[in-house]
Formats: sequence, structure tokens, C-alpha cells
Amino acid sequence: MKLTRSEFQNYIHSYEQDEIFYRDLYFAEKEHPETFREYCQNLDREMIAQRKLYVPALRKEGWLPYLNEGTLFQDFTGDIMLSKHYRYTPAFAHEHEFFEIMCIYDGTVKTTIQGIPHTLQQGDVCIIPPHTRHSVSIFDDSIAINILVRTSAFQSTFFQTLTADSALSQFFTHVLYHKTEGNFLIFHTGNDKIVMKSVEKLFIEYLGHEKYSYTFLNSMLILFWAKLLRYHENDIESILTKETTGSSMTEILNYLNQNFQIASLSDTAAHFGYSSSHFSKLIKEGTGRTFLQIIRDIKLNQACRALRETTLSIPSICKLVGYETTEHFMRTFKKAYGMTPGEYRKTSSSLLEK
Repeated sequence: MKLTRSEFQNYIHSYEQDEIFYRDLYFAEKEHPETFREYCQNLDREMIAQRKLYVPALRKEGWLPYLNEGTLFQDFTGDIMLSKHYRYTPAFAHEHEFFEIMCIYDGTVKTTIQGIPHTLQQGDVCIIPPHTRHSVSIFDDSIAINILVRTSAFQSTFFQTLTADSALSQFFTHVLYHKTEGNFLIFHTGNDKIVMKSVEKLFIEYLGHEKYSYTFLNSMLILFWAKLLRYHENDIESILTKETTGSSMTEILNYLNQNFQIASLSDTAAHFGYSSSHFSKLIKEGTGRTFLQIIRDIKLNQACRALRETTLSIPSICKLVGYETTEHFMRTFKKAYGMTPGEYRKTSSSLLEK
């Protein structure tokens, strides 16, 4: 059942159990530092472990967690997850394998990205790519909403929707294929109600768990990015250095995402005016992967999506994504994922029923 906008606003501003724990912990240290150590020693350690709470005073060493995509999405078959950042959580540096889009829904949030501090205001949208060390500090009633997206989603469904010369396209090309650490992108949207309403609708759709919700979320996120670019492409803060070859590589990747079923090295090279050998080298230098590896990954990502979201037969999916034989598709899929397409579909269906 979907929440109304009013119900959502009550939900997002209400304090959850873990937030209350962290708020009590914060004020115990701030207002009574002389007894804080004793306060921590009297906490319920079993409860802390069960709820996976972070209490720095109870840890003997620093904590730099790495959040693996497979672990986060293991009980989830879609590409997008949303959550509220728990207020008063002790700030801790961490990295993850997926994209994070942090939207400041209300108030002010402090974050540190690769050691550089930033103050994010209401309406700011901060995109943090994989393998980027960052931390978040919220010690008041401010609200930050996190949109977590599988990296593979950018390599298939979302990437092809971006125009080659857009700021987002340049950014995603750089962080996905050049692997430069420390990049980030911040859209300063101010009090743009259109942007925040889009975030609200995304979260409400996510919480509703209605039929075809994953497809709706994918489409809504694409529309969200389009709105950011239409209204705020000139309101961007980033340390990204734009390269002269960025646009051409973006165009190539867009082309491959749109024509992966039939694209060959020679035909694609000819389309862009290169010889096959030069084009092969250009692809390798620009992405770190071969032409065949890129095409394979796009095909498999599309196959996974079809297995999760449709009832098409495996031979039909094989034909849909451009494999000539079912046997070749089955071998390639099992080598990549450790299971057959049928097993993948069964696992995805069982997760949806939970």
C-alpha cells in the first residue's frame, strides 16, 4: 500500500528505534562527558550486536567498513534501494561497491569525501561513486535520503539514456571506466520543489512494494536525472577533470548500449570512422576492457533484468539479448554468475515472495 505525501513526511521525520539509541548516545557524551565511559560500559552489548549498531567507545580499533554490493543486495532483486540516513549516527569513514545518491531533504548535512569536508544544504544532491571513502554527519533533525544503485545499472539501463555531452554522462564515464578515486558530483538545487518531490515519489514507490515496482523505480530515477540536468546542469560542483576524449567514448558506450544485440567490432568501428585495430585499442584504453567484454556484460545485465521482471522463456531471452544459441548463452551466464539462468530466476522469484 502506497503512502500519501503527508504520511511519507510523517514517516521520514519520525525517529526510528536506532536513531533514538544514537541520539541518546550523542547527548550522553555531549552533556555528561565525565560519566560517558561508564554509560557505554552499561549498554546492552547483545542488543548492539544484534542490531549492528556502531558505538566507537566500545571498539578497540578504528573502523573502515567496505560495503559489498552482493551483501547489500543479496535479499533484493532490483537495482535501486532507498533509505533514510539515521540521524545522530557516529560519523565513520566507509566505501562501497555501488553508487550512492545522497539527497538532502531537510536541514544541513556535513560530509567528508576523500578527506575533503563539504556542507550540504537542503536541496543538494550528492552522487558518490564506488570505491570513494566518505562519511556523513547529522546531529540534529536534518534529513538525508540515500538512493543506492547497483553499478551494473549504469552500464546498461541508465547509461544509455544520458546524452553524450551531459555532465552526468561525462561523470559516469569517468568513474566507471577510468576508475579515478575521489570523484563526486553535487547538484545545488536550492529550494527546487520539483527535485525533492521526485525524491519523495521515488521513496514512496520503493516503500509501496507494488507490482512492477522495480520497473517504475528505474524509470523514475532516469526522469529524476533528466530533471537535474534540465534545471540544474549549471549548478554542479565536482573535482572531475573533463578529458578531451570523454565525449567520444561516451558516444561509443551509448551506441553499444543501444545496439548490443547486433553490434560487432568491425561494424562499430566503421560507424565511428575507425579501423578495427585502432578502435579496439581505443576501447581498451578508454574503459580498461575489451569490446567483447563490454558487449558480454551488457547482454548479461539485460538477461538478468528479463529473468527477474518477465516470464519470457530462456530461449526467448537468449534471442532477445543477441545470443545465437541457447547453449552459448547458458555457458556464458553460468560462468559469470555461478548458476544457470533458470536457477537465477528461481532465486529472484523466491526473494520477491519474502
